[in-house]
Amino acid sequence: MAALVLAVAPRGAAAATDTVVRLEYQAEAQAGCAGEDELRRMVTEQLGHDPFSADADRRVAITIARTDAGFQGRIVWTEADGRRLGERLLSSRSRDCHEIAANVAFAVVLQLQLVERAAQENTGDGGQTSEQPPPTSDDSNRPPEPTEVVHPPVETPAGAGPASATPLRLAVGAGPAVGIGMTPDATAFGRLFVALRLGGLSAEIAADAALPATQRERDGTGVVVNAVGSTAAGCGHVSVASACLLGRVGWIRARGTGVALPSTSWGRFGEVGMRVAATKELGRLSVSVHADGLVMLARWNVVLSDAVVWNIPRLGVVAGVDVALRFF
Repeated sequence: MAALVLAVAPRGAAAATDTVVRLEYQAEAQAGCAGEDELRRMVTEQLGHDPFSADADRRVAITIARTDAGFQGRIVWTEADGRRLGERLLSSRSRDCHEIAANVAFAVVLQLQLVERAAQENTGDGGQTSEQPPPTSDDSNRPPEPTEVVHPPVETPAGAGPASATPLRLAVGAGPAVGIGMTPDATAFGRLFVALRLGGLSAEIAADAALPATQRERDGTGVVVNAVGSTAAGCGHVSVASACLLGRVGWIRARGTGVALPSTSWGRFGEVGMRVAATKELGRLSVSVHADGLVMLARWNVVLSDAVVWNIPRLGVVAGVDVALRFF
């Protein structure tokens, strides 16, 4: 509610009451945290002007550090003489550092808006009489002195609105894998996927294809087998680990070789199974290793010249590495 009131409040004398502070910012770049330029941009876009100047007397020191549960942001306001005016701590259980950065930026914007709004009211925009002496420039730029350290709840602030990280995440990725039991020999697979994640749950749709594998008989005849498929997965995540239920629709293409009249045949089948995976997030990129176990719902055989040359196994295994790019 406070953010809404501040957003729609008139700012007729904004140019005269814009607060200027010196920014000191530290964050773990290896954890994918927002850099200083990105934090300045988030604050500037929400506030409507750039409040940071290297020549300002007063300063705001912002530190973002990793914790066992996620991340913690610390905001310290300091007077020109070094006297501390106030401190605020923000916490997040998300493994995405951009979420705590967005919350920190919103907290800084809210504090500066309150100061600027108070300065406007004192200069007459708030309905005060002109007989009241205006505050000095030092008073207009001074953040209000908090009486205690504020520890907000872990959840995203209710008023954060667009400044907060979107809870729904979309990622697109690809990766190589090795399949056993999917073709006559162990063979390389490649897959493309799209994943949506909301909190600790996610859903994925993927398409995969294997390199051709050849099954040969002693007389020189044989079959060339191709495998393609489409997979749907529903996953649960705990820290870096995840487990998924899988459903796959696959197609086997078999073509005779070394025979007088080679022909091609397609077979469609269904599979169900499970996946275990571990994921490392690197900012907007993530790298995962996974192992899938799949059970074919029906028996299939590959026949050449009325003879079975390959009994398709009921159990197949796929293991691979995925790289994904998160869009939001």
